[in-house]
Amino acid sequence: MRLIKITDEYVKVADPTFGNKTLYRGKTYLTYNIMAERIVAAGWGEVIGNRKDLSQLPREALQWNKEAKKVLFLFSGRFGDAISFAILMNILERDYNLIIDVGCHHDLGHFILAPMGFRGKILACPVEMEMLDDYDYIQTDVTNFIADQSRKHERSIPEELAKAYGIDPSRFRGDYGIPEDTVVRMALPGKSAVRIGVCFESKGPFRSYPEAPGGKLVSDLTGIGLEVHRFGTQQAKIIPDLSVNAYHDHTGKTDVFELAALVRQMDVMVAVDSFTAHLANLLGVPTIVLLSTTAASVYRCHENVVCLPSLIPCAPCGRTEDKCPRQHQECRAFYHPSADHKVITALILRNCAELFKRRFRAA
Repeated sequence: MRLIKITDEYVKVADPTFGNKTLYRGKTYLTYNIMAERIVAAGWGEVIGNRKDLSQLPREALQWNKEAKKVLFLFSGRFGDAISFAILMNILERDYNLIIDVGCHHDLGHFILAPMGFRGKILACPVEMEMLDDYDYIQTDVTNFIADQSRKHERSIPEELAKAYGIDPSRFRGDYGIPEDTVVRMALPGKSAVRIGVCFESKGPFRSYPEAPGGKLVSDLTGIGLEVHRFGTQQAKIIPDLSVNAYHDHTGKTDVFELAALVRQMDVMVAVDSFTAHLANLLGVPTIVLLSTTAASVYRCHENVVCLPSLIPCAPCGRTEDKCPRQHQECRAFYHPSADHKVITALILRNCAELFKRRFRAA
């Protein structure tokens, strides 16, 4: 992180991590290194300090503080990570008597932190220097206390954060509140079949389930009388020869609240390593996560998740958007027999059977 003073009249920054903001001449802002370097290179500002000049959150503050301490966390993660982050913030406030605000993208605050019970302020980034004076401590990266940050594709984020902040991992459970008007508007009609949600989309092509076997999986599920709902941010290719009553394509049509309202109505969710998988687990929906480059240990704390990892010898490799280490044009993990659509269908049916056994016993 860098402290940068703006020397131009004003600078408009558009950043996928933190969103859009206008920075003004004479003001000093805390921002991350890449943005600071970009501003300096364009002649719009100058670096005047770094995060070592700030009052960093010490480990000694991770205990009950007789007097409440005010802390600003800067969060640059994505939606899936934001779920664990929100749970952590709520626990830290209760356990250590901290008053926490967060600098992050507006959408993360609106769609994740607030619905999960976080009531602190959401600050637009980069954060003005004068605002930093309101805080006893600044945590510039929530992972600062994690000693070993290697091989993240094999590590459970809740476990790592719990260990780093002195919390029992079993407490990493949260609730997600969906606005009532969204619940009503997104209510599905009465059903006569088991509803299966599918999400084949993730960050980068290596974690995403390919379209061709995905189409076969959907055909398998609808062919045995299941009702399939497909989710994702990108418009899916049309899957032919499916009854409109059996297949429902929601891709590219929902915001996060609408997605949550629909996912909560599924009997079983099938997803790759993605925000949708984390959201379904949070909502209490039995979820099957299809894994290519990620290890099953990532989901060790997700009580509603069963993992189906590809057994291809090169997995998990940890890649997302990079080139395949073996020079393939696309990841081959989901083309391996262990990830075949028939294997997935069989696992879905077993999970459905267990689900309805539990419901029958409860009744």
